[in-house]
Amino acid sequence: MRYKVQAYVLLVFIMLTVHSIYSGCNTEFNFFDSYQNHVATSKQALSGFTVHAVEFAVQKDAKSTETFNRKAFLALRPKALGTVIVCHGYTHSKIESFFFKSIFSHFNVLAFDFRAHGELVEKNQYSTIGQDEVYDVLGAVKFIKSQKDLEKLPLIGFGFSMGAVALIRAQAEKGDLFDALILDSPFDSSDDCMSKNFDKMLTVTFFNKEYQLPGKKLIMNILYSDRMRPIVKPLFKWASGMNPNTVPTKFVPVNPLKNAANIKIPCFFISCGQDKSVGVESVQRLYDTVQSSYKRFWVTKGRKHCDSYVANPELYMYQVNKFIKKALQKSFSQPEKIRDDRVSIEASRA
Repeated sequence: MRYKVQAYVLLVFIMLTVHSIYSGCNTEFNFFDSYQNHVATSKQALSGFTVHAVEFAVQKDAKSTETFNRKAFLALRPKALGTVIVCHGYTHSKIESFFFKSIFSHFNVLAFDFRAHGELVEKNQYSTIGQDEVYDVLGAVKFIKSQKDLEKLPLIGFGFSMGAVALIRAQAEKGDLFDALILDSPFDSSDDCMSKNFDKMLTVTFFNKEYQLPGKKLIMNILYSDRMRPIVKPLFKWASGMNPNTVPTKFVPVNPLKNAANIKIPCFFISCGQDKSVGVESVQRLYDTVQSSYKRFWVTKGRKHCDSYVANPELYMYQVNKFIKKALQKSFSQPEKIRDDRVSIEASRA
């Protein structure tokens, strides 16, 4: 018993010492307060809501009025401040994206399966990695706005990679879907993204000199050919690190950068500093192009594609909710702001 008391006293002393050190630091983000808030909001986020399995129809593509259904999870909270539609990335599903309901403790959350992902994958249903997925987003928004208790609440789009691209293109096309967008690791152009990835993969170093292997032009020429799909799949996996064999995939050109200038609503772009699939410069081009009255760009210390939340979940939750609060309340003073966590405190003081 005596040792337990001594250990407890020592633990309290260490905590108070560390707290006194950090409380004297003039930083934008107080980690102790944030952690306490994270614990409190996490308890609320993981309780007090009801989950419903829902289903809605989506248009097949731009040339067809044919529809098919997508399944989704809908978390409803009493007195919710709005609804967040979470759009997963390529090869994922509503299972992974529904996890993020824990971030939004004051919002309803809808997570659905994109075409060719999750459930209800029919024959001749393909993922286009952000092109036809626009119609999945439109179907999800239509479903939310058809619900009497949800139709007048603010609507937030939150997407990863392919899901973020689909959100950009859907909002740009319709203009009145969302009140704000949170866009984690979207690529600005499938052509540009794949071209740079192939450049990296075809670069070899010999006697401290870099050499470019031939073949990139041929690969880019066959990238969107249906007949060459069996050859394109392993090339795509080799260059991007994503496995197209897990979902039926049709490779088509996708260029959200062309749509970004039509976006006027608040946008929060997030990029991982070490992302080898979608570079920081790709995400920044989208950030620079959108015409939002309030936009933010955050480069995190994430170690790979869409890794920002995993790298620092408490800070991620804090930044996302701070953005939503300011966007909905229109309480922002700076229209544009970039935060780059790759710049160390020591470097900034130099």
